[in-house]
Amino acid sequence: MRPIAVIGGTGPEGLGIALRLATAGEAIVLGSRQAERAEAGAATIRDTVPDAHVTAATNADAIAVADRVVLALPYTGLARFLDVAAEALAEKLVIDVLVPLAFRDGAFEVAPVPGAGSVGELLQSRLPRSRVVSAFKNLSAEKLRALGTPLEGDVVLCGEDAGARAEVAALVSAIPHLRSIDAGGIRNARFVEAITALLLNLNRRHKATTSIAILGL
Repeated sequence: MRPIAVIGGTGPEGLGIALRLATAGEAIVLGSRQAERAEAGAATIRDTVPDAHVTAATNADAIAVADRVVLALPYTGLARFLDVAAEALAEKLVIDVLVPLAFRDGAFEVAPVPGAGSVGELLQSRLPRSRVVSAFKNLSAEKLRALGTPLEGDVVLCGEDAGARAEVAALVSAIPHLRSIDAGGIRNARFVEAITALLLNLNRRHKATTSIAILGL
């Protein structure tokens, strides 16, 4: 199987997800706007996970060699990225981990997404030929990168394609102690993104690092 491309793989969330997937045995191609930054990130993964199968590339080259693409770039750069990359993402599984956060009056909140209720919905509308699944939105970037600390909690999956949700669920199950929760359609991504703002506010208030678990399932 071809590698998973992690776009924005040099940022905290992207690098954390790449580390966890590489540890689970997935081949990774780390993407960045600058090839040098991608190589530095790939070197970090190889130093941390010696048997990792990881390469580095520009974003465009990473997408070209992958069938599964994790989007972990900053939300502020998403519109510009899609203007360039939308056609290249057609027919691919696109895993959306973005949350459009803003900080106002001493608290985090979800910033409005023009023309959509969430990043997931925006992506599906901009990428009608891609299979978009929102996932990993409530996991701490810090904990993702701390390989010596087991992750815990549930990963909520939202997307219009049931088969795509199942593929992402398989990736989640390869990461010890995480459980996937199938939430159905992409519209539910707006509620998942709001939970991230809540978790960050809890973290600030209680000086903790929180996650979520869905009870009763």
